[in-house]
Formats: sequence, C-alpha cells, structure tokens
Amino acid sequence: MRNLREILVFHPALWALVILQGVLIAIWIAIDPRISFSTGAGGETLLAVVTCLLIAAAIEYFVPAERRSQGIERVRIMAVGLVFLVTAFVGIRLLNYLTMTLAFPLADERLASWDLILGLDWYAYATRLGAYPDLLRYIQIPYLFTIQSVALIFMALALAGKIERARELATLLFLGALVTISVSGFFPATAAMVHYMDDHLRALYGSDVGVYHMATFTYLREAPQITLSFADLPGLATFPSFHTMCGLLVAYALRDHVLTLLAGCVWTGAMLMATPIYGGHYFIDIIAGGAVIVTLAAAYTSAGVSWRFPQRVSSQPAA
Repeated sequence: MRNLREILVFHPALWALVILQGVLIAIWIAIDPRISFSTGAGGETLLAVVTCLLIAAAIEYFVPAERRSQGIERVRIMAVGLVFLVTAFVGIRLLNYLTMTLAFPLADERLASWDLILGLDWYAYATRLGAYPDLLRYIQIPYLFTIQSVALIFMALALAGKIERARELATLLFLGALVTISVSGFFPATAAMVHYMDDHLRALYGSDVGVYHMATFTYLREAPQITLSFADLPGLATFPSFHTMCGLLVAYALRDHVLTLLAGCVWTGAMLMATPIYGGHYFIDIIAGGAVIVTLAAAYTSAGVSWRFPQRVSSQPAA
C-alpha cells in the first residue's frame, strides 16, 4: 500500500504551503477593493498543469506501483513535480504583484548606499562591461533563460533517476521564492539601471535594457484600479535577487559530476555577470540572494531524511 508521501512526491508540508499561498491570494483580492482578477489569460499554463496531472493520474491508476518500470515511475515523478512548480510559481508571481500594490517607499537610495558601503560601484561596473558588446551578447543568454534552464534541469534529473536531486532543486527553488516575495515587498525598487540611467548608459545599452519591468511596476503602485491575471508578466522583486538564487541552484543541482558541475558554474557565472545589467540588480541584491539560497541549502541538508524521498521511489521497482 503506497502512502500519501510517495504519491505526492514532495513533502505534504510543501503542498500545504502552496494551498495556503492560494488562500492568501484569494483573501487579499477579496478584501482589497482596488484589485480584481481576470481569468482571460493563462490558457497555456492551465493546459500544462492539466496535461501533467493527467499523465501522473493515469500512471498512478493504470500501472500498479509493484509492476511499474523505473522509466514510467520517473515520468510520473517528473509530471507531479511540474504540477508543483507551475502552480507554486503562479502563486508566487501573484503574491509578488500583490505586495507591490502596498507601494512602500522606494528603496533604491538605500540599496545603492549599501553597495557603496561594501565598496561596490554599480555605475563603474556597468561602464566597464559596456565596453565589451560581444561579451554582453553571450552573457545575456543565461540571464534571459535562467528560469527555463532550472525547469529543464529538474526534468532531466527526474528522468535520469536523480530523484533526490530533482526534489532538492524544486524545494529550494520554491522556498527561495517564498523568502524573496516575503522580503521584496518591503524593498520595492525601480532597479539599478533606472536609478543610474543617464545619456552615457543609454548610449552603451539602449533605453530598454534593465527597465522592461517599469510599466508593470508603476501600474501596480499607482493605478486606482488593478486587474491581475495569469498572464506571463515580469518579476518585480529586486531585493533579494531571485535570479541569483536560480543561477546558483543550477550549479548546485549539477554537482554530482565534474563536467556537469563545470558547465553549471560557467552558466551561472555568465548569468551573474549579466544580472546587474539585464536584471537591473544592485550588487547587494545579488549578495542577499546568494546568502538566502546558501542558508536554505544548508538547512535542507541538515533537516535529514524526513524531508527526502522515501527510498522506494528511487530504488529499482520489482520485476
């Protein structure tokens, strides 16, 4: 008899957090007269969730666990994991937007001052990096595809039988996102590129780099009536940097083999180089994002077997 933990793949507490997240979003929208919700967008997201649910349910119902091949069980785990990630991060994005409607005072001056206290000059960095346009073309790729790369690595780990690695990646990603939205709402910022923008930076990077989020950011802070939806809109968290968390998790998830670790480090290094420019992040955002994910990874490791997959999931199924 399979227990609930084996079927759910992730610890029930994580699913409870996803549900609690949805309840909080519903209550917030219901009690704030400025905010409404439209279901007119997000058909692709719903299709992805339903497809993965059907795959996982079909395997669970039609293929008994004792007769399930290793490959089929891995597909089920991957499908359940994708349902978890998609539903969790739809909620994360909505909570991110709801916290921005609180319109706390902008934190740009404070974040920029923290950089300077640490001896980190964002403007000088942007000026030097702008002198290498060929390099910029390469390092923007991992930044733009950081989130997608994490999803692909999760799928690859699950299908390769690296079940605990896949679960670790998804768990840390979700917990890191929760920390990000819990903190970032108190530190809303237009971002470094907007804060420092002048004719010199505009000549180096154009007028769109690092400022793509501003229309949504301004709308959420200033509009008298706000309509949220499942539409794929930009993330608005500046401090701490969630992109930094994702990038570090890429390398961390690939640490089992030297070649994959090296590839992950190269990808993450390029992404981190691009983050102050294409993400408009202050250096303190990146440092904070790194500190959060290192702390969560250490806590996850010290939590022990109670947060890991049951051994049966990753073991060879019966013939």
